[in-house]
Amino acid sequence: MWPIVQAFTKFFDLAIALFQSMHPIVGLTVISVLTGAVMLVVWKFTSNQDAIARSKSKIAAYILEIRLFPDDMRAQFAAQGRALGANFRYMTYAIPPMLIVLLPVVAILVQLDVRYQRRPLEPGEVTLLKVKVAEEVDLASVTLDAPAGIFVETPAMRVVAEDEVDWRLRADTPGEYDVKVTAGATVETKRIVVGERLTKLAEFREQSNFLTIWMAPAEKPLPKGSPIHEIRLTYPEREMKLAGISMHWLLVFFVVSVLFGFAIKGIVGVEV
Repeated sequence: MWPIVQAFTKFFDLAIALFQSMHPIVGLTVISVLTGAVMLVVWKFTSNQDAIARSKSKIAAYILEIRLFPDDMRAQFAAQGRALGANFRYMTYAIPPMLIVLLPVVAILVQLDVRYQRRPLEPGEVTLLKVKVAEEVDLASVTLDAPAGIFVETPAMRVVAEDEVDWRLRADTPGEYDVKVTAGATVETKRIVVGERLTKLAEFREQSNFLTIWMAPAEKPLPKGSPIHEIRLTYPEREMKLAGISMHWLLVFFVVSVLFGFAIKGIVGVEV
């Protein structure tokens, strides 16, 4: 499973690299537009287009009937009932393709999240590195080795009740670094990114399962059975601004992808 996730992640690495020299919102907008187009195509070929079109026509006709007979309560209630029935039928046609469309969209959102939700550390910024280990591990055996460019500001703080060891780190020099965590005979690494480059960021590594592999694609999960259960690093939230206005990347993605999809649905010939 991990090789498949790696291949998908590598594809996004190459796509994002095309916009490295531009404002982050440029690459996000382009990907959102492409996603809107893909969603529309998938919807077209997984939905019953004729049935959706008929249901929408009936809903519009019943709404018109309600407006034409405002004083006839019997006709009003009958038209409202038929409109609700037509709307229910529309939902039965729309929900299955919606669920199918949702699968690739979630995969895309995860890839965007590890790039746009957080930013790398800046030189001089500090962060916390937290390591959780198995209950039987002696916390005194848990150590940290940081390369030049990452300075360990505090000695290890061992939280016995949580089976956790914490360090405060300071980023000194731009670059990508691997710090080594040792627990007994086991050694694992955690990637730390310092600088301004837009890249994928993993706040944590934890033992692998199906959800972890897909939802945390920026760094390889820890092997199952490892005495190290989790290595977690805190990155700052990315503040995305356009013309002085702050906006969350998820808002940009949904607005752009949905608006583009609706803008071209007539050209593509898709009933939504």
